[in-house]
Amino acid sequence: MTEDITVTDQNKAEQEGTEHELILAKESAEKASQAKSEFLARMSHELRTPLCAVLGFAQLLELDELSTDQTQAVQHILKAGRHLLTLVDEVLDVSRIETGAMVLALKSVEPFSVVSETLKMMQPMAETYGIRLRLEPSNIPLSVIADVQRFKQILLNLLSNAVKYNRSGGQVSVKCGQVNDNLVRLEVRDTGTGIPAEKMSRLFTPFERLGAEETGIEGNGLGLTLTKHLVEAMHGHLQVRSEEGHGTTVWVDLPKA
Repeated sequence: MTEDITVTDQNKAEQEGTEHELILAKESAEKASQAKSEFLARMSHELRTPLCAVLGFAQLLELDELSTDQTQAVQHILKAGRHLLTLVDEVLDVSRIETGAMVLALKSVEPFSVVSETLKMMQPMAETYGIRLRLEPSNIPLSVIADVQRFKQILLNLLSNAVKYNRSGGQVSVKCGQVNDNLVRLEVRDTGTGIPAEKMSRLFTPFERLGAEETGIEGNGLGLTLTKHLVEAMHGHLQVRSEEGHGTTVWVDLPKA
């Protein structure tokens, strides 16, 4: 009997020791993640200031009378600078969300009006790629709880991907509908080449472009990661369904107002 009690006490002590180690490891990981996010936020701020200055001077140069070669050089500076500025802003947004520093102004928003406005903003890009944009009609009045500016950012990211990774002469359709009494769904569907099944698990990995970096299509692999973070920050969910050769559908469920 005494031996049984001793063994039980020993097992209990070992279990408590293991649990304590797990708690310490979890706290250490959380501190490391917090430190990483704070570092990224500070670095993004520090990078943004000189980068804006570079873009400003390049825009001034653009106003001067330049030779063809000089004009092309200035355009390269502006294009690269804007791409880098987008990357810095997205890294800053991700780090803000992870540290809880991003403040959202959540209120009742009509998704159809925001979608219509965003589609107009996307029209020039769609025409460049030869893509037709379509908003599927609905007679049901809908409202969601969202931050208007971040909701637009989510839409722009999803539509940009749907246009860029589509095929020439393809289509992007947007649909809004009610899932149930609590959720409203926004769906973006494209007619692109789709995503291979073996790559789907890496879809939300930061800076992972799933081979798109070899196609010459611009991007940094952060847009979809940031979009997912923003949706979740607004108490929603984002999911993706894709089939190689048959396009991709992304849907966002947000709380109904």
